[in-house]
Amino acid sequence: MTFEEAIGFYKTNRAIGKALELSDARISQIKSDGGFAYPEQCVLEKDSKGELIARKQDAPTTPSKAA
Repeated sequence: MTFEEAIGFYKTNRAIGKALELSDARISQIKSDGGFAYPEQCVLEKDSKGELIARKQDAPTTPSKAA
């Protein structure tokens, strides 16, 4: 899933952060890095009850710099 798809479902960075148990700042970093890693997408797919679909091809090609 793209970041835009996740925002379309969750509406706010804060709601995405709550689903992933991450801070607002970390969600902003994920957006800057080009999107969600595949494992994060899988968590959002499960949390959205399948409304969002995890796709490996939507994961950024370089790992995130933030831990």
